[in-house]
Formats: sequence, structure tokens, C-alpha cells
Amino acid sequence: VYGPRGRPDMAPFKFIDRVSRGLEIQQFGDGSSSRDYTYITDIVDGVVRAIDRPYPYEIYNLGKGDGTSLKEFISLVEKYTGKKAIIRQLPDQAGDVPYTCADVSKADCLLGYRAKISFEEGIRRTAEWYRAAYEKEIIEISPETQANGLSRAASCVELKTQT
Repeated sequence: VYGPRGRPDMAPFKFIDRVSRGLEIQQFGDGSSSRDYTYITDIVDGVVRAIDRPYPYEIYNLGKGDGTSLKEFISLVEKYTGKKAIIRQLPDQAGDVPYTCADVSKADCLLGYRAKISFEEGIRRTAEWYRAAYEKEIIEISPETQANGLSRAASCVELKTQT
């Protein structure tokens, strides 16, 4: 799930942030891996649809229902930030799967749920929000560290205003 005010440790925010500031991003593998990124308003729509239905105790998958490759993801971030990504290509991560995607067929059938926001439109909206929200801020970079102790690409985690 991504969109305005999204988690700064997740790829959509991290890539938009780092590409916007001319900082390196990490690409694991050849860029062909694919994920089902879902814009926040589509998830909210699915949750609202599930609340007032005559189907008690059902479990639904909510998502976009199709994948976006890492290469396409980075290309869209470049397009909507107006900047070329500085990419450090790394080997595939151990245990990473090449493709994940939500099966939303049950949510579609019982709730009439379907994601409406394409990944391109979601990245456009998120980059636009980022530009407006961070234009006048000074961003302090703090590197994140994963549980395994390996350093990962730093992203914005603290904002400071000029005084």
C-alpha cells in the first residue's frame, strides 16, 4: 500500500524521495521482479465495502490485482520526479520471490471491489504530493538498518524546518 503520507521505509516513498534528491537507490536483481503495489484509496474502498455486507467473518485479499516490474517502477519514478535515477544494481536478495500479486477475485465477486488507480497514476499522485509537502523542508537523511544488520538505502525519516 502506498500513497501520500506513506511509510518512508517502503519503496514508493523511498524511491521518490531519493530520486528527487539525486541520491542513489538500490535495485536488487535485474529489475524483472514484480509486485502488486496498491494505492491507498483503493484499499480504503475495499475496507469500506467489506464493513457493511451480509458476509460475516470473511477474509478478502485487497490489492491492484496485477504486478508492476521493478524496472517499470523506477522508470515511472523518473518520469514523475523529472530526474534520472542513480541506480546501484545488487544481486537478488535471498528468499525474494520473482512475482507477487493479490488474487482479488473473491473481493470482486462478493464486494464489487476492483482497484481503480493504476500504478502510474498512483506514482504520479504520490510524487506530486511529495513535491508539495517537502518543497520547503530541509530533509535529514538517516540510514535504515534491517533486522539482519545489513545497511539499506537511506531515506527521509526526519524533517527539520529552517528557523
